[in-house]
Amino acid sequence: MVSSDVLSWPGLLWRTPFLQGVLTSFSQIMLQHNRWTGLLFILAVAIQAPIMAVAAVLGCVVEQLCTLTLLIQSNRQHNQLGQGLYGFNGALVGLAVSCLWPLSGPLVLMLTVAVTLLATIIGRGLQRLDCATYTSPFILSVWLLWLLFTPQPMVQSGLPDIVDPGVPGIVTGLLSGVMSAVGQVLFLNSSVSGALLLAGLFIASRAATLAVVGAVTLSLVISLLLEFPMVQSQSGVYSYNAVLVILALHQRSHLRPLAFVCGVLLAVLLSRLLQFFDVMPLTAPFVLSVWTVFCLFPKPDRARVFEEVS
Repeated sequence: MVSSDVLSWPGLLWRTPFLQGVLTSFSQIMLQHNRWTGLLFILAVAIQAPIMAVAAVLGCVVEQLCTLTLLIQSNRQHNQLGQGLYGFNGALVGLAVSCLWPLSGPLVLMLTVAVTLLATIIGRGLQRLDCATYTSPFILSVWLLWLLFTPQPMVQSGLPDIVDPGVPGIVTGLLSGVMSAVGQVLFLNSSVSGALLLAGLFIASRAATLAVVGAVTLSLVISLLLEFPMVQSQSGVYSYNAVLVILALHQRSHLRPLAFVCGVLLAVLLSRLLQFFDVMPLTAPFVLSVWTVFCLFPKPDRARVFEEVS
């Protein structure tokens, strides 16, 4: 007869703070706090590129362990660790390294560890500036790697498209654009993975999901009006930073609709500008756009513009 302890261990494992922190870290990539969302995000990566999923989890774990052993100084930081605030940059590093520098498995994992350690150090330094750093540690660490080694993006395994972008129609085009933009946040290009990411986001917040649809729609309109390359517009290159911008601004109740429009517009323009100068945008347009909006639309009580993410 199987003991009750054996039967209950999956539930106990699911409730461990460290595992919760890892799963929540993946949901924090899109500024959410939900373990199921994080689990779906990992699944979305794994079904398209297993090595990317392994590298992302490794990067997340490395950042969590570094924070746990070296940086934790207060109960508040312990709580932030469980909320995934010290893991999503490592996950993004793993995704970027495995996608942009597709070396052999062991080399990818070793490079992921090294760049994640660098991102953790950068993040620690940026914390002293008392500002909302968002994905800045990820951006700066990957840019430093980019200066040393030329990226050679991997050819991801083909998955059947849920929505055929070749079929005419506004609704079809919008669905394809939304799934492409959401997928690009995690370096994915499959509508199947994009659908899983959307499902995870929907679990965390229906309002945030609707906001993302609106942001992608607006970014596509802007790209069309400014005559940006059509293929890149449809693949989400100019929209994925707008997705992150709207998710960040959506959490600020004092902002008016004009702030959301400005944020999306800035994200699209900065994405194109960095592309024009042959600079990998990563999520830099997102961070710069949000900082700019916070400066242009401060809180009524004149609180600090750059608040620590909580």
